[in-house]
Amino acid sequence: MAEKPPPKPILPQDWESLVEDFQYGGFRREKWRSLSPSVVELALSSILKKEFPFKIPLVIFLDEFSDLLFPQDPSLASLMDRLVETLRAVVQSPTDGVHVTYALKEQMMVSTTSILISTNSVESVDVRFTESVVELLLAVINRPNHGPDRHARATACECLRELEKAYPCLLSDIAGHLWSLCQSERTHASQSYILLFTTVIHSIVNRKLSVSILNTSVPLIPFNVPQCVVELEKEGLLELNYKELRRAMSFLLEWPQVLTPCGMMIFMGMIMPLAVALDLQPSMLKVQFFGMIYSFNPLLYHVVLVMYSHFSEAFNEQEIEIVRRLYLVSLETQQHLVFRLLSVHWLMVFLNRFMVGKKKSIVETGFMFYPSVFDPLSLKALKLDLLAFCSVRIDKLNPQSVSDMEGNSVVKLFQGGLVSVLGFKWLPPWSTETAVAFRTFHKFLIGASSHSEADPSTTTALMESAIFNHLKGMFVDLILEFQRLVPVIVAFIDRLLGCQKHLWLGERLLQTIDANLHPRVAIDYRLVSYFPIFDRIAENQTIPPRRLLELLTKFMAFLVEKHGPDTGVKSWSRGSKVLGICRTMLTHHQSSRLFLGLSRLLAFTCLYFPDLEVRDHARIYLRMLICVPGVKLRGMLNLGEQLLGISPSSHSGSFFN
Repeated sequence: MAEKPPPKPILPQDWESLVEDFQYGGFRREKWRSLSPSVVELALSSILKKEFPFKIPLVIFLDEFSDLLFPQDPSLASLMDRLVETLRAVVQSPTDGVHVTYALKEQMMVSTTSILISTNSVESVDVRFTESVVELLLAVINRPNHGPDRHARATACECLRELEKAYPCLLSDIAGHLWSLCQSERTHASQSYILLFTTVIHSIVNRKLSVSILNTSVPLIPFNVPQCVVELEKEGLLELNYKELRRAMSFLLEWPQVLTPCGMMIFMGMIMPLAVALDLQPSMLKVQFFGMIYSFNPLLYHVVLVMYSHFSEAFNEQEIEIVRRLYLVSLETQQHLVFRLLSVHWLMVFLNRFMVGKKKSIVETGFMFYPSVFDPLSLKALKLDLLAFCSVRIDKLNPQSVSDMEGNSVVKLFQGGLVSVLGFKWLPPWSTETAVAFRTFHKFLIGASSHSEADPSTTTALMESAIFNHLKGMFVDLILEFQRLVPVIVAFIDRLLGCQKHLWLGERLLQTIDANLHPRVAIDYRLVSYFPIFDRIAENQTIPPRRLLELLTKFMAFLVEKHGPDTGVKSWSRGSKVLGICRTMLTHHQSSRLFLGLSRLLAFTCLYFPDLEVRDHARIYLRMLICVPGVKLRGMLNLGEQLLGISPSSHSGSFFN
């Protein structure tokens, strides 16, 4: 029988189509799954070709689709064998800068490590593949201070670190060799060596493994996977070698200056648990790393804050320094806006989590975060949130403290923050500045009260607060001076009315507006701009309708008086809106409560209003008010809605299906 001809090689442009089809998925991907040899074998063969130009994208492709290209079936062992051999060939090939580059070697190491971990080669295939890859990586890093390949050695260290994280204590037997390499390395790759050694120590402590990290009797190469990696049931049965581990910690704490900010975050994420496990004094970490709060890198600020969250008792009397540094960061205009916002977020969390039991000076320091007129709006909004948070804490201080902070009272904070947001004038209701201002109103108003039923704060206490009393008067002034803000104020009140816990606040605001607005409002055509707030007053059963009915009667008389040839549509529009408010009253109030005032208004409209349609509607409402009992009247005006006081029928929905 004749042998099959060798497969036709795939050209670089065909590989590009293959990658696109795999990314697209579906039938376009499936047509390549039936290739023989497989896509993996063809790809690895192409990578080894000297003139092949598509090597690095092809390596990334194998990594990206490793779950499809390396299935958990009997063929996985042969595919992994080919992969490891390809890695060996690439890593051991001399670098010519054209066909074999350091970038190719580094990507090959990264992708092979990723595939090993994703396929769980130690358990699912054969441990020898992991041993072979680790040997190759160890051979790469075992050339400390060799300049040309320093980046490749750093990449190999990162690959070993990922393998150590995937299989804890994988490198525990050669920890002594790794320590020696850390001491020898002097290039910028030393960060990767330090992080690799720290990860190994972290795994040893977590697994409570009794190994000597000073012992170098086990050779670096050849590498064998320790039994503790395969036999996980032995975890935690042995005692730690505290003396050697503390010596290693002492060595690691001498090397933070070689770490980048990102490296420092990874390093401290392992060092802090190690310090706790080895019973080290937190003050050692504070002395070594607290100075990073004065750097100009936000990642280092974050490291200090995380360290404070773990060892807050070691930072006694230094909270103010942290707060002041965060304050300065928020003022640094050369910083990116996101970092300035982050500094305020950090301070809010810092005060919220660690202010309990601290001195009032921390609260006072929070008031330094006052929004500036020239701050970006997002930063202003966040600083106002912080001020609202601090204003809540004022009430929780003792009376002497409150008197000391009289200059920073809640109302003054509120007024000053409002000016900083709006730039000394109110902008249109649709503007973001207006939205931020009313959001701040809400924060200051209910900041001391949560929506939890377990919250001991009561609505009565909120209604007696200084900020609520100030807001009531301010809203009346805003309605009178800036009619365009009425819809925004109505939305604010609706938000309170929609909350079960703060419903009384919304009702009290409406009562205040009803009592103070009507005597001060001018009777003219601009009165229509107040109708949205009049609608809310008409809906609320806690507000007597007498004042509103008197005002509407005066307005109808004004419309009759000013009617002329040019006001026909205007009179009809305003008269219809008045009748709409009357209908709202009929729907939400008892007829006996409305009868006298509403009957006068409707009778006047029937007799004197110039528009025929409005007169007819007023006559209908008047007859209904006189002749129809209250419950039936409300049912008729609901226009098909359920009658008040009657539970919904269980079959009502099925009639319309």
